[in-house]
Amino acid sequence: MIMQHVPVLLLILFSFVLMVMGAYMLLAGIASYQAEAFISSWDKRGREPSVVAWEIAHNAAQRAIRLYPVADGDRLDRLGRIYSWKQFRQPYAAPAAQHSRRAALETYRAAIAARPSWPYTWARLAHSKLYLQEFDSEFEQAMAQAFRLGPWRIGVNLELAEIGFDAWPQLNEAQRQATRESARRSAAFGNAEAQHLLEIAQRTGRIRVLCESLSHELISMRKLVPCVH
Repeated sequence: MIMQHVPVLLLILFSFVLMVMGAYMLLAGIASYQAEAFISSWDKRGREPSVVAWEIAHNAAQRAIRLYPVADGDRLDRLGRIYSWKQFRQPYAAPAAQHSRRAALETYRAAIAARPSWPYTWARLAHSKLYLQEFDSEFEQAMAQAFRLGPWRIGVNLELAEIGFDAWPQLNEAQRQATRESARRSAAFGNAEAQHLLEIAQRTGRIRVLCESLSHELISMRKLVPCVH
C-alpha cells in the first residue's frame, strides 16, 4: 500500500522543489533588475554613485547571485560593474580605490569562468587592469579576447579604443593595431559613436592616433574637424 503512494509523494516533492526554485529565480530576477537600474542611472549621469545608492545596488547584485541556482556570468558581470563604478573617478592606481577595483577584477574573472565567450566582460576586465595599472599577460589576454570575440559589437570596440588610447605607451605593436581597428569600427558605426570617440581621443591626448586610424572619407563623413588638415 505504501509503495503505491511513492510515485505520488515523489511528484509532490518534485513539484515543491520546482516551486521553491521558481520563487528563488523570481527573486533573483527582481534583484538583478534593481541593480541594473542603478547602473543605468549612473551611466546617464556619469558620476560616482552616492554611498547609499551604491550599497543598495551592491546588495541587490549580491542577492541576485546568491538566489540563482548556478554560477551565472551575467549576474557576476553586473556585480563587477557595480564595483567598477564605486570609485571610477579616482586616478589610476589610486590607493583609495584599490579595494573596489580589485573586487571588480576578481568578479570579472569569475564572470569569465562562467561565460568565457562574452566579449564585454573581457573588455571590462582589461579596463580593470588599466585602472590598477597592471599591464601584464592577463591584460594582454583580455584585450585580445575582447577584440576577437566582439568584432562588430560597438560597445566593445568603443571600450577597447578607450583602453588602448589610455594605455598607448604600454601597448605593443599588435595591441596598437587592434586599438586603431577598434577606433575605425567605432567611427564607421555612426556619428554619435564617432563624436564620442573624438572626446575620448581629446581626453587621452590621442587625437593623432585617432586621425591616423581613419580614412579621409570617414573623417569627412563624420565631420571630425581636428583630423582635417
